[in-house]
Amino acid sequence: MSYLIRLKAYFENLSRRLDTVTKWVCIILVFLMTLEVLTAVFFRYVLIAPIKWGEELARFIMVWAGLLGISIALRDGEHIGLEILTARLRGRALGMVKLIVNLLIFIFLLVLFIWGVEICREAWGSFMPGLQISWTWSHLAVPVTAAVQLVHVFVWLLEETIGVARTEPK
Repeated sequence: MSYLIRLKAYFENLSRRLDTVTKWVCIILVFLMTLEVLTAVFFRYVLIAPIKWGEELARFIMVWAGLLGISIALRDGEHIGLEILTARLRGRALGMVKLIVNLLIFIFLLVLFIWGVEICREAWGSFMPGLQISWTWSHLAVPVTAAVQLVHVFVWLLEETIGVARTEPK
């Protein structure tokens, strides 16, 4: 049991650090996207010389910021949940349900990570027409954010496992 507690402490620290980095990256990305969109609007409507890659870059940044934002929400426990199903549960039963739900989320994220890596590999040869960079850089948001979320959910799994092991069956 002490091994699980130490493992949880390690991953909790990693999760906290990843969350801090993710929040700062999100802030920077939203700022850059706002700046880029304002610049593109200025060029299009004031200078009458639209930027060819403007919309593509805004979309690229929005995908990354959105998916990183999901990992922030997940860590804060703001993901979708059906509390009506768990409202009457207490003790070990509630812990087991949370453990199963978190295990299902973990499996989903693992599949998403593996699928995302494969999509990135397949997209390497194709390029965005405006930015002239590989589509892999856009698709990379999926496995990167899935990996960050896997760390957060792993902390929850450890927490629920320790909690279930400590509670007395009724």
